[in-house]
Amino acid sequence: MAEAPRRADGEPQLVLLHGAGLGRASWDAVVERIPGFVRALALDLPGHNGVPGVAYDREVVPRIAEYVAERLAALGVHRPHVVGHALGGAVALELARRVPVAAVTALCGVGFRTVGHASLCAAKTRAMLRLVSAFAPRTRARLLARPWVRGVVLGSLSARPAALSTAVADVASMVGSDLRALARYAGRYRFRAPEVGETTPVNLVWAAQDRVVPRGDAVRARRVLPDACHLVIPDSGHLVMRDDPNATAAVIHACHLRLLRGKPSRTNGCA
Repeated sequence: MAEAPRRADGEPQLVLLHGAGLGRASWDAVVERIPGFVRALALDLPGHNGVPGVAYDREVVPRIAEYVAERLAALGVHRPHVVGHALGGAVALELARRVPVAAVTALCGVGFRTVGHASLCAAKTRAMLRLVSAFAPRTRARLLARPWVRGVVLGSLSARPAALSTAVADVASMVGSDLRALARYAGRYRFRAPEVGETTPVNLVWAAQDRVVPRGDAVRARRVLPDACHLVIPDSGHLVMRDDPNATAAVIHACHLRLLRGKPSRTNGCA
C-alpha cells in the first residue's frame, strides 16, 4: 500500500516510515485498523524495494531524513503526523528537525541504545542474513513454513515468531534490502536534538518484549526528550505491527486523537 485516501477535511496526514529491512507493505495490517485519517501515506525508504540506497556511514539516518523531506515536498505533503518504526522512528525524529511536522510517533525507535547493545544487534542481524541468504528463495520459503525455523530466524525480532504468517515475505524483504549496511551504521546512530521535543509533540512507544530496542532505552530517551509521551505495547516484540497490529493501530490512533484535540504530549503524562 503506497497511499490510502481518507477524508479531505484538513486534518494532518499520517505518514508511515518502516523499519530497516522491511518496506511500506509492513504497515498494511495496521493502516486498515486505523479509522479517521485524511489519508495514510507509507513510503519505501532508500535501500528498499528498488529505491536506490544512500551513502552508508555514520550520517545515514540524517541522510535518509533528507530523502523523506524531499519526497514529502514533491508529493505536496505538509505538516504530517509522522509515524516510524525502528529506523523509521529515528528518521521521523530527524525529519522534525528539518521540516514542520504536526507530531512524531516513534515505535521501538533506534537512537537511544547503548553502543554495546547496538553492536550486538548488528552482529545478530549479519548472522541471520548469512544464514537465510545461503538458501535459494524456494528452499527458504519451504524452511520458513516450519514454526521452529521461524523461531530460529526471527526469534530476536518477534515475541511470537512461530505464528508469523508474513515470515517468508519479511525475510525476502530483508535479504533484498540494504539491511546489512543499515544495521552496521544506523545502529551507531544517537539522537541528540532535545529541541525537537520542545516544539513538536513526540510519542515514544516501546514494546514490552523487544530484544532489539529494550525498555531500558526509555531511560536515556527521557533525558534527551523530557517532554515526550511514553507508551508501551504489551506482549509484543520488536516487530510490533506483526506481533500485535490491533494494539499498534490503537496506540497510533490515540496519539493522533490527542493531536487533533490540541493536547500535546507533556512529561510522560500523555494527557
